Amino acid sequence: MATRHGLVRDLLYLPDSSPFAKLLDSCLRSRSARETRRVHARILNSQFSKEIFIQNRLIDVYGKCDCLDDARKVFDRMPQRNTFTWNSIITVLTKSGYLDKAARLFGSMPDPDQCSWNSMVSGFAQHDRFEESLEYFVKMHKENFFLNEYSFGSALSACAGLMDFDIGI
Repeated sequence: MATRHGLVRDLLYLPDSSPFAKLLDSCLRSRSARETRRVHARILNSQFSKEIFIQNRLIDVYGKCDCLDDARKVFDRMPQRNTFTWNSIITVLTKSGYLDKAARLFGSMPDPDQCSWNSMVSGFAQHDRFEESLEYFVKMHKENFFLNEYSFGSALSACAGLMDFDIGI
């Protein structure tokens, strides 16, 4: 049986980051910010502290645990980012209602993809900023991104919201 110190030592010499990914999945299931921070501390002391996959996973888990500041700190400190990194932080911000921050980040994103655009369209629609949601939808189409069922579903939701808004006046 491994001692506690032996387990910690073993975590420092892993061949890949999958055990940390599994620990983060567990943190996500329990929605435990405390446990996420504990796992993050272990990651920082490992050879995987700069691995993009693990850092992206941390952003996602922190966001789903309502630790927006922690998610943003991970993003801001990343020496390298990929499209998934940007999509992760934008999704965290839009789902939490920080739409203006998400819009600023989206505007500075090097290469937005379909997921990036859909996050903006749906995020604005979900927070009753229907006109802006439709503006992103139109821009997405003008930029020749494929409009899928998520794009159309969010745009239709925004249209329905505008209709309700007009009726309510």
